[in-house]
Amino acid sequence: MITMALRSLKKRKLRTFLTVLGVVIGTASIVVMISIGIGINESFKKQIEQMGSLQVITVSKPYNYGRMGGMVVSTGGSSSQNGGKDVEIDAQAIEKFKALEGVEAATPMLEVWDFQLVSGKYVTNATIRGIDPSTMEDMGYTVEEGRLLNAEDKNALVIGGEIINNFYNPRLSWQARYSNSVTVDVFNDKTLLTFDYNYGTNNADKKIKPTNVDVVGKMSAEGENGYTVVMPLKSLEKLIADKEKYEKAQNSGGTTSNPNKRKAGKYDNALVKVDSIDNVKDVQQQIKDMGYEARSLADYLTQMQESTKMLRMGLAAIGAISLIVAAIGIANTMVMSIYERTKEIGVMKVIGATISDIRGLFLTEAAFIGFSGGVVGLILSYGMSKIINIVGASQSFASHIPLWLAAISLVFATFVGIASGYFPAKRATKLNALAAIKNE
Repeated sequence: MITMALRSLKKRKLRTFLTVLGVVIGTASIVVMISIGIGINESFKKQIEQMGSLQVITVSKPYNYGRMGGMVVSTGGSSSQNGGKDVEIDAQAIEKFKALEGVEAATPMLEVWDFQLVSGKYVTNATIRGIDPSTMEDMGYTVEEGRLLNAEDKNALVIGGEIINNFYNPRLSWQARYSNSVTVDVFNDKTLLTFDYNYGTNNADKKIKPTNVDVVGKMSAEGENGYTVVMPLKSLEKLIADKEKYEKAQNSGGTTSNPNKRKAGKYDNALVKVDSIDNVKDVQQQIKDMGYEARSLADYLTQMQESTKMLRMGLAAIGAISLIVAAIGIANTMVMSIYERTKEIGVMKVIGATISDIRGLFLTEAAFIGFSGGVVGLILSYGMSKIINIVGASQSFASHIPLWLAAISLVFATFVGIASGYFPAKRATKLNALAAIKNE
């Protein structure tokens, strides 16, 4: 049957070629259109991943806001989902987060902006983030040079690559600082952390003792982490405590209380690592049900994907139309083949061919047309995808053909061929054998 099908297609070379060409164009169109939609999503994903891991949820205390003296102010950290009770992020809360199904790791997080990083005689401002050092890899941090923090580290730092470019000489004027680029070696130069913003100048406060730290790793300069310094949580807590102690001594002999003073063991934020991006929303909702605010970069990815959903559906529809036109071409070819081979069909019936044999022959021919068109169309799709990626690289416009799309396109093209040839094949089985033999 396979030999007969191939021989029949070979006899009508031009018609077969044109029909296969229709399937090639249809397959290439739908694959490329879908690949562009997938490429857009992949581009969004890469952009978001530069900001951090898509599997990490940032947890914070809820804040209710009210008005006081014409200004909007925070009036507490209670949540209606928690019966109006205050919720805290502490060691107990971290254990609850870890106990949730799908959670791999969790850590409290502190962030401060009022410290300066000192390398040799140069300084810079940076966001200092404190976490449990043993969870740094789990939270999606990576380094270009050096290593990540580990559980044994104390006054160790991993710094963002962009911070290295922002060091300046504090003795220069503001104008001169930006016109004089400096080079620092954070791994070998003496590195300090201080909350004295006059450090390195004649106005430096000698009462403030800077803390010696070791830079053990450097992160990429791209994304949010490029401007961040990560250090062990306990070390940062000690720095904050020293700063608060100094400020208390400076305020009215140490008798003035600070309403913004952080309570020991209490944190404003936490990071929760989920085992799969597919489980992020579920874990996020469970944390919200506990009364906390929970957000993740996956939220932004979903929003970006939703904004282009109609575009991606439109692209797929355009490709589908091309394949439908190809299916009509296959049906037309098979119908014409039946009219031309009426006598052949009659002879086949007379010498003992069954209805299923005749139907199988025509369906095999249609399947060959669909499959061969699908293979060539897929090869063409990869070529077009490569061209799109080269041309659209500067505008973050991409085409991506995953393995599952390639496999489905072949199966679908073959199915379209068989489906298009079904009714012509059925028609062939109904021909009267004697009448067919008489037909010229």
